[in-house]
Amino acid sequence: MDVLCDTSFLLIIVTNPIKMMDSVEKDFGKINFIVPDVVIDELCRLQQKSTMKKAKLAKLAMEISKKFPKVTTSKFKHIDDNILEYAYIHKCAVATLDKKLIKDLSAKNIIVISLRNNKMVIVNNYRNRQT
Repeated sequence: MDVLCDTSFLLIIVTNPIKMMDSVEKDFGKINFIVPDVVIDELCRLQQKSTMKKAKLAKLAMEISKKFPKVTTSKFKHIDDNILEYAYIHKCAVATLDKKLIKDLSAKNIIVISLRNNKMVIVNNYRNRQT
């Protein structure tokens, strides 16, 4: 299953190791994290215009993101709109901690992966959604 990573997810995994990935993969198959171009752009901005601590986290997140395939999205003004559209069109899940984005993705029946207590969890289960 392809899983589109948003900025919040990448920033948190640099500070907290992910647990329970095996249980998610058991239910949905191998997870292939992918990173949208707009997230890379946002991480670059955070490196340049944030506090030293957040800039350092953004730099580490950029390093991690280099291990994952990159995808090109539409260039809407709001990053969440790009993520939502890409996930909907390409039928992939999204990894995020952003509550508003989770709500918007759930409204479109898009699988959302998040972290709770450093454990990867499926926030909503739309395994049987139409393709």
